[in-house]
Amino acid sequence: MMNKADADNKYYIGKDKIVKLKRHFMWRNHLCLVFELLSYNLYDLLRNTNFRGVSLNLTRKFAQQLCTALLFLSTPELNIIHCDLKPENILLCNPKRSAIKIVDFGSSCQLGQRIYQYIQSRFYRSPEVLLGIPYDLAIDMWSLGCILVEMHTGEPLFSGANEVDQMNKIVEVLGMPPKHILDQAHKARKYFDKLPGDGSYVLKKAKDGKKYKLPGTRRLHDILGVESGGPGGRRLGEPGHAVSDYLKFKDLILRMLDFDPKTRVTPYYALQHNFFKRTADEGTNTSSNANSGSTSTSPAVATLIDTGSPGGGGNGNSQTVLVSSVSGSRARSDPTVVLPGSGHHHSSSAGTGVPYSNYTQSAATQTAMECESFPSVA
Repeated sequence: MMNKADADNKYYIGKDKIVKLKRHFMWRNHLCLVFELLSYNLYDLLRNTNFRGVSLNLTRKFAQQLCTALLFLSTPELNIIHCDLKPENILLCNPKRSAIKIVDFGSSCQLGQRIYQYIQSRFYRSPEVLLGIPYDLAIDMWSLGCILVEMHTGEPLFSGANEVDQMNKIVEVLGMPPKHILDQAHKARKYFDKLPGDGSYVLKKAKDGKKYKLPGTRRLHDILGVESGGPGGRRLGEPGHAVSDYLKFKDLILRMLDFDPKTRVTPYYALQHNFFKRTADEGTNTSSNANSGSTSTSPAVATLIDTGSPGGGGNGNSQTVLVSSVSGSRARSDPTVVLPGSGHHHSSSAGTGVPYSNYTQSAATQTAMECESFPSVA
C-alpha cells in the first residue's frame, strides 16, 4: 500500500525509514511476509550502554529520522497510525551506522479504520488511549517523545506497572490533563475524581497505597539534567551537551508530550524545531569524523576514540566495540491487546502483548552483537 501511494517516489526520504516488504507468499494456509534484513533494535542498543543512554547527538539523529518517517506515514494517501512505536520496533540498518527503520506494523491501522480498543505498549501509550478518547496519528508522536527521552536517559520516562500507575506517572511529570480533555473521556473516572462545584478533577487515591509526587513536580528539566550535566550528571562537560542543547531538546519533548492531540506537535513542525538545526547538513554515518558526539560512560563499551564535538573536524575514527554481557535486565511488561467487544485477551504478535521481562536473543544474534564494531554508539 505504501509503495502504491508513493508510486512517483515523492516521499523517498520518509519511505526509506520504513522497513521494506520484499515479497509475500502463502504456506500451509499461512500468509508469510519477507522483509529486508536489518540489524539490532534500539532496546539492544540501550542494553549495551548498561541503560545509561546514548548521547544527545545520536538521539537527535534518531529523532530526525523518526519524525521523517512519521511525516511519510501522515501523508493523505496513507494516514497510517503505527500504534506500537517503541525501541524494540526501531531497528538499525547497519550496526556501524545510525540509520534506522521502523518495523512491525502488525497493530497499525489507517485513520478512520481503528481496529483495537487498547493499543500501544504501556510505557509509550498516549493519554487519549488511556482515557478512551478517539485517537489519531498523534498517538505515535506521543510514543516518539517517550522513546527519545529513554534513548538519552537510558530509562523509560513513564514506566507504569498498569494503566492507573501509568497515568499517575505521566501526571507526576506533566501535571493534570486539561479539563476539556477529561470531560470527553469515558474512562476519566478510572483515574480521576470530579469535584462538585467547579467540576475540576483530582487524581484518585491509589488503592494499593502507592505514593506519587504532586502533579508536575517531577520535572522533565531535572530528568534530563538540563543544568546538571545531563542524566545523572554523566554528560557534564561533553561537547554537544550544553544547557542550550538540553533546553532545545526539552522544548521539543514537551511539544511531543502535549496532553491535547489537537495541539501536539506534528511531524512537519517537529522537523522545523531548533533542536534539529545543528544537524541540517550532517549525514547519519556514526563512523564519520563529523558525527561523533562524545564518549560512552557505559561499562558495556570496550573501547572508544572520541572524535570531538558534533559537526567538528575530528581527526580520528571513533570506534566502540559491543561486548557480550550487560549487568542487569530491565523489566518491560507490556499490555495485552483487547479486541473491541470481545473481552478476549491474547498475545499480539505485533508486540503489544509480549512481555519483555526476560529479554532473549538467539545465539547467532548474540554472537553478532559481541563481534560487531559499532562506531560511536554514544
